[in-house]
Amino acid sequence: MPTMNESSYFLPVNKVEAERLMMQHTVLIDALGGRLVCAPIDLSKPGLKILDSGTADDTSFYIHNISKPWPETELGTFDLVHQRLTLPGGAPTPLATIVRQLFDLVKPGGWIQLVEAEQTGPDAGSVFHEFLGLVRALFDATGAGWHYADNLKQWLEDAGAVDVHDMTVNMGFGKKNENPDLAAGSARCTAQAMEGLVMHAKSMDAT
Repeated sequence: MPTMNESSYFLPVNKVEAERLMMQHTVLIDALGGRLVCAPIDLSKPGLKILDSGTADDTSFYIHNISKPWPETELGTFDLVHQRLTLPGGAPTPLATIVRQLFDLVKPGGWIQLVEAEQTGPDAGSVFHEFLGLVRALFDATGAGWHYADNLKQWLEDAGAVDVHDMTVNMGFGKKNENPDLAAGSARCTAQAMEGLVMHAKSMDAT
């Protein structure tokens, strides 16, 4: 991820945002049935080398800009590469290039798991659609394009990946979530994200 003074992160970097991301994490894991990793890898195997790109915290942490090539010493060395809701932040570098660079880190027989949002809400209300409209416009303005998730499978195959699978899950935000705690927390999570995205959009317009 980029250093603080180079960051293209769309939202504030502070404690409130960290708490929002943790709630977002909780909602997503709930949507995935309690799983963090869906790739068929035996995580109990000793000596695994795993990259959690875009993570907020970890036991071993270093800074890297995903739009840039990774160190040659890391290429082909990871059993699992995981990245979630991070890809658009690498624009204007073509997202296909970023995916290829991530795949280059995977060792033969290893796995890569990319989790991204489709930016659609067919059963959502008008306020959430307004939020999605803001997100789409922002991603289009940065060069990421809001429909990037539709291309992930093809980009991975173009990079040389085989046995590529995709799956779609519905994240329950607000009243769409049957868990009362997650319903309330996810509503706050979305509202906080909207505030930050509006500020970012205004700063782009000013420049």
